[in-house]
Amino acid sequence: MNVLVVGGTGFLGGAVADAALKAGHKITIFTRGQTVNPAVGAGFETIVGDRHRDLSGLRGRSFDLVVDTCAFAPEAVASLLDALSPSIGRYALVSSVSVYAGFTEPGLTEQAPASRATPEQMDLARSLPVEQRSSAASYGTAYGPLKRECELVAFERLGARALILRSGLLVGAGDYTDRLTYWVRRVDLGRPVPAPGDPKRLVQLIDVRDAARFIVEGAERGLGGIFNLIGRPLPMSVLLDSCRHVAGSDARFVWCPDEAVLAAGLEPWTEVPLWLPQADEAFRHFLEIDTEKAFAHGLRTRPLGETLGNILTWDRTRRATPLKAGMPPEKEAALLAAVELDAAV
Repeated sequence: MNVLVVGGTGFLGGAVADAALKAGHKITIFTRGQTVNPAVGAGFETIVGDRHRDLSGLRGRSFDLVVDTCAFAPEAVASLLDALSPSIGRYALVSSVSVYAGFTEPGLTEQAPASRATPEQMDLARSLPVEQRSSAASYGTAYGPLKRECELVAFERLGARALILRSGLLVGAGDYTDRLTYWVRRVDLGRPVPAPGDPKRLVQLIDVRDAARFIVEGAERGLGGIFNLIGRPLPMSVLLDSCRHVAGSDARFVWCPDEAVLAAGLEPWTEVPLWLPQADEAFRHFLEIDTEKAFAHGLRTRPLGETLGNILTWDRTRRATPLKAGMPPEKEAALLAAVELDAAV
């Protein structure tokens, strides 16, 4: 196949480009030229441009597969498809599980209700400065509904040629969010580790390389429609124990009730990655999405230890780099002191 990866130097885009190249396909990446991803191999055609300013480098080009990793508003999808030849084969849009209208029940399938963007959210997307439109964080709470609008544009334009990947938490070496990387690093450092909430609480993630492989292989098989793209849920205790095993660490986990984590002033998801308090009904089952459709259509996920080992090896080369997620040391110390004091009483 002749494959175009939009955002081909990003975390997922780089993995898709690499997977497609290993499968023997011809790769073109479209990039603003602002990100250098060392995981992206050689042998690609590179087109430098900005989907929000200049798509001239893609004008009239036809590809067997277009993988769009960075569309956050429907106009971004429409303008890209306008620039490309109508004869493109399959269009794989990376969407998000955030499109779903609520997470009050576990096991959401692809048929679960999704939120449409309000007129105000559409106006927000149109009014953003161009330099902010390529960042997911710019869209705030409109992120999920706008992703749904992107999906609808793809289906309207391409029908069965649209492959929609509702991605969950992507992890691996090079992850710019540092969410799982925080836990890998923190466990590797040893000492008592405050672990949030119930040890049996489920978390859900997928190695970026497995996600990329599914996208490429799915396109090869002519897949279309919507797929939740994430691994099966596993208990947080299993994840942390696996981190300890892979690192050969002597870390001791101190399980901290939700109330204690919140009392320490820690912010869910950012300062305590992969944790949302159970009292937050709206997101109670955010990390329990049903993925059986993707597995039935060829999704394969590697052993957890392989993913964690890859992250650990990478992160040990960058320990001087502050992480973008995780507990500030002073808050961690306060949380540990409070929980261990309660246990002693």
